[in-house]
Amino acid sequence: MNIYLKEIDKSNWEKCILLTTNKDNIHYLGEEFIASNAYSIVQSNFENGWITKAIYDENTMVGFTMYGYCYEDNLYEISRIMIDHKYQGKGYGKAALGKVIEEMKSFKDCNEIFLSFDQENQIGKKLYESFNFKDTGKIIDGELLYSLSLK
Repeated sequence: MNIYLKEIDKSNWEKCILLTTNKDNIHYLGEEFIASNAYSIVQSNFENGWITKAIYDENTMVGFTMYGYCYEDNLYEISRIMIDHKYQGKGYGKAALGKVIEEMKSFKDCNEIFLSFDQENQIGKKLYESFNFKDTGKIIDGELLYSLSLK
């Protein structure tokens, strides 16, 4: 496994928006636990602070992530991280999350990273807790808010 993050550009955006977590391979703006990649890429073009990248293993795009500074809430956040349904359960999510955290550690003022997720997403919860994300006790728009201290 050779996981890396790559900018979304004109060479890969179409492939990226066709990735989905839905087992039926049908695309929606809102998937079971995450907004679609197309929605996220558009959002990042209209809201400052977001970085969008494709997740690759060698030459194969396996997922997508969106992270950065959320000006609305004044915090650093992993807003999206997804692995296409065809590649789930193979360790890509864990490897990709590690890469995102490493990139965010290099941000000048980033001392804490937040993320939120659907309370039903037990696989995500286990993954985030394995990186030491802690439950803040807050629920935002029906999602649990977790944080990771980088201090």
